[in-house]
Amino acid sequence: MLKLSLTRPAAAYLKEHLHLNSDEEAIALFGLQMLVYTVTGFLSICLAGWLLGVLALTLVVTLAAASLRLFAGGAHSRSPLTCNLLGMIVAPLLGKLAALAAPLITPAGLLVIILAGFIVAVVVAWRRAPVDSPAKPITSPAERRKLRSLSLLLVILIAALQVFILVTLQSAPLVLALSLGLWWQTFSLTRAGHWFAILIDNLMAKGGITA
Repeated sequence: MLKLSLTRPAAAYLKEHLHLNSDEEAIALFGLQMLVYTVTGFLSICLAGWLLGVLALTLVVTLAAASLRLFAGGAHSRSPLTCNLLGMIVAPLLGKLAALAAPLITPAGLLVIILAGFIVAVVVAWRRAPVDSPAKPITSPAERRKLRSLSLLLVILIAALQVFILVTLQSAPLVLALSLGLWWQTFSLTRAGHWFAILIDNLMAKGGITA
């Protein structure tokens, strides 16, 4: 089975030519993954959003999801490449959904959406955030409380921003894009979100996609 890997060959090349030991190779691999997948992930999301004609809304979805993930964490894929591919698909599609659905929803309906999303996000963040990763577990209770508080504060700020946009700019697509980004990241905090990440990992592994 053909394996697709973007960073391991580069790390192996550095190990051979710079005479790195196994630990140094692992550090080099991690650094390469962070650099390559962060840049390519953002560019691929932008490209997909542009091709769908919703670049701005795609960026709003991405910003809402990424900002909550910064404090709350969420389900992690075993492969950074899988995360990038999933983001390249999900964020632009959610941006397109916001653009298509916005004209069909009244301002009162948007207020209901904001309130419902806010309540769900607060409950999930209070019960689940922060969700750490096996590679970087959160061992300090104080740090855990701090990240939970920041997660809840961010949810409140996003809801306030949505109300402000609805009242002043009257931009339903922006309001929906913020909701969809918030909901997607909130989903990743739940058990269902973790099961979904495992399912995607298994499907990608069968297709030969690795980091």
